Amino acid sequence: MLALVFALSGAAKLADRAGSRQAIIDFGLPARLATPLGILLPLCELVVAATLIPTATAWWGAVGALALLLVFIASIGINLAQGKKPNCHCFGELHSALAGWKTLARNGVLVTVAGFVVLEGKDGAGPSAVVWLGTLSAAELVALVVGLVVLGLLQPSGGFWFTCSGRTGIFRYASGHWSRS
Repeated sequence: MLALVFALSGAAKLADRAGSRQAIIDFGLPARLATPLGILLPLCELVVAATLIPTATAWWGAVGALALLLVFIASIGINLAQGKKPNCHCFGELHSALAGWKTLARNGVLVTVAGFVVLEGKDGAGPSAVVWLGTLSAAELVALVVGLVVLGLLQPSGGFWFTCSGRTGIFRYASGHWSRS
């Protein structure tokens, strides 16, 4: 789960570097850091995702995930304490919303997952994602894929949300209606 979240987040931020840079500025960091951090942060997320997959590096990946998530929680918490709700740009153009208590709660759940892996120690990470997927039957694989797609499409409001980007702009499908933003 952590690998999927970090891979999706990192790839989406790299695909929308301008939005990532703006989010960094919105969170209160100096503009001169926005360009390097706009590239470094998603690359770190992709490295974390990659290291979470094999058992041999999963513990280190969980440590990296924990560190990034704690930085995210601190950044969001500081902004909320100052009365600011910057656009988190957590998943690039795929999903971007104002940082708030829901964002903190989501990161808290992810911290808990990463924390369990870290607490288990270097040898207690369990089977790798590749080995685990190999043990699933065809029906279980289909159920897993369908479940992940449904989770990815569901919004907290109960509507469906889809974003695609092209020459004509960004289109969103929410609660039964397409709109251009």
